Amino acid sequence: MKKLRITSKLLGIALLAGLFACGDGGSEVTSNGKASISMTDAAVDAENVSKVMLSVSEVQATANGQSRTVATFSSPKQFNLMAYQNGETYFLGEGDLEAGSYSDLRFILSGESDSYVEMKDGSTKELIIENATTTGYQVSGAFDIAANSTTNLVADVDLRKALVAQSQSASETSFKLRSTARLVVSDLTGEIKGTVDGEMDASRRYVVYAYSKGSFSASEEAEPAEGRTRYEGSINSAVVANDGSYTLAFMEEGDYEIIVASYSNQDNDADLEFEGRVSSDLMINGSLFNTVSVTSNTSVTANIMLK
Repeated sequence: MKKLRITSKLLGIALLAGLFACGDGGSEVTSNGKASISMTDAAVDAENVSKVMLSVSEVQATANGQSRTVATFSSPKQFNLMAYQNGETYFLGEGDLEAGSYSDLRFILSGESDSYVEMKDGSTKELIIENATTTGYQVSGAFDIAANSTTNLVADVDLRKALVAQSQSASETSFKLRSTARLVVSDLTGEIKGTVDGEMDASRRYVVYAYSKGSFSASEEAEPAEGRTRYEGSINSAVVANDGSYTLAFMEEGDYEIIVASYSNQDNDADLEFEGRVSSDLMINGSLFNTVSVTSNTSVTANIMLK
């Protein structure tokens, strides 16, 4: 009888433990979090490009050199990246990831012909992306996934730098998408916006570039090597709108220098010609500044006066 009482007591403890473990799941602790993934762009330089179409079938994340699937799409997500600028984003989706630190995202494309460049005359051009359907288009940027929470990620492709033309023949051109994009945690970013006034010419295009403080070099304004662009070291860029406004979205915390350059289409071809950097003053709250400080979840108004 003594043995029976001990066995019954142990059985009761086991049953209680089972009830607490099963419950309604509300207090269950897991080692997974979620990654929510969106994409954005800055403007492309080529005057005759109207769309840059991407078709994504899967998103992967890399941790310690190992790829882990974030999300797969039974029907590929096809979208025009150029339609999402000035802080606008295209939401791809979200998925579970094991809690931990990650170094990049990889966008697996659905097929080589599903992603392409469309010109303003309606014709299409090949978009070359290395390993597009295997290891995917890589967007580098460190981020952490915490258990039972969501990390909101934005891949900023910035086609101005990423999209470069390649001549296949005297009459045929294709485009290559370079792995120059950056990945940020949107909740840890702010924005810089404002207006550009002063000695402006309506026939020109003005572009605002943001550099990490102290990183700008005038050498970046020289004729770039084939397959590269001017202002390669910029963190972000924005075309000044017709009303003089600009927005530099998804800027990580830090101090930034602001550079303004002008372009024109003097020979009426497919590309804008670089004219040069424009001398300017930076005004914040009515005072002159050399740099702009950005903190998370804030918007800094920095007006630019061209001289």
